[in-house]
Amino acid sequence: MSKKMLLAAAVLALASCAAEKEAPFFRYCPNVQLVPEFSRMTQMAGKQEEAKIELIGYEGYCRTDLRNQTKAVVAPIFEVSRRTEASNEYVRFSYYTDTGDNKVALIGRENHPVSVKVPNVGEKVMYQGDYVEMRIPDNEPGFVIKMGLVLSNAQYRYNRTHGLK
Repeated sequence: MSKKMLLAAAVLALASCAAEKEAPFFRYCPNVQLVPEFSRMTQMAGKQEEAKIELIGYEGYCRTDLRNQTKAVVAPIFEVSRRTEASNEYVRFSYYTDTGDNKVALIGRENHPVSVKVPNVGEKVMYQGDYVEMRIPDNEPGFVIKMGLVLSNAQYRYNRTHGLK
């Protein structure tokens, strides 16, 4: 009886090893890079600073969907402050995620709007954005997802002039 069980266990072990060759045992999770030139923003009203936004980090993980396709799930973390009493309680801005131009029809660059309530002037609010799910290529180590704030030309020049890199 024990020989039959041992034989059955050996057959199952061989079958599992054969199935393992079809799908990789582990999956690569991409690197997420916060682009320094696009990680800070100062919103202006005339010549007065209205709000400051900084992309300070992210939270993320990888998973597979029902079709066994690898997905990266990323949520940005911002530090937002309102500088003037005249400005609205809500600070509105956008950030982007970019998987780059590639042949596997991934998302590419996508903008995501954000609205953060900052009740008091001068108060810094930490805000985690919504999770964004992106399809990534399988078995491609070193794949990069870039993340940054969407800046106008004037905001970009302001950052360069004031040393916000």
